Amino acid sequence: MGARARVKLCLGEYSAHVYRALIAEKNQPAPEKGAVDVYIEDGCLLIAVYSGTLSGLRALLNSFLLLAHASYSSLMALEG
Repeated sequence: MGARARVKLCLGEYSAHVYRALIAEKNQPAPEKGAVDVYIEDGCLLIAVYSGTLSGLRALLNSFLLLAHASYSSLMALEG
């Protein structure tokens, strides 16, 4: 049985910037724990994660949410 999660982050003007950071991570070779889709829909960032195991889902989702948070926080810090 597989596990799925879908997260929608509406970050306003920053959605596209965070999207580019996540796409770069998605395209890196990594251990196969599952699959991640990242896309923009209605100005919001969507992260869809699929894995064969719940622990794989957790690991992938944690990784992408942490990267999204780091990217967004960095952009906010630049804004002052």
